[in-house]
Amino acid sequence: MRLTVILTFLVAVLSGLGVGSAGLLVTWLTLVEHVPQISAQGINLIFFIFSSGAALAIHVFRTPLLWQTLPFLLIAGIGGSFLGVALASILPQLLLRRLFGIMLILTGGMGLFSRRKSSEK
Repeated sequence: MRLTVILTFLVAVLSGLGVGSAGLLVTWLTLVEHVPQISAQGINLIFFIFSSGAALAIHVFRTPLLWQTLPFLLIAGIGGSFLGVALASILPQLLLRRLFGIMLILTGGMGLFSRRKSSEK
């Protein structure tokens, strides 16, 4: 239990630094804590609400946001959430785990091999 609390704190710190925490937290919960995949993803979503809320508060003051896109993003996010819950409840857990692993590999590869714009010129 103590190790889980420490790891969750470290995941929160990494999330604040911009590292995608979903892969870390869900992987820990499923492999070490033996939490079912769908439950681990639900726990991660609750974790994400708080970490993304803190990030939004910082970005509102530092970065100009495109406020006109907010209604579209809200509708798409809410619709996607319902669709995701419906799919996750009918798909086998093994398939969910494999799809999650593929998603981690693809997004990690994109992050590793994408070129970033240099802010120093």
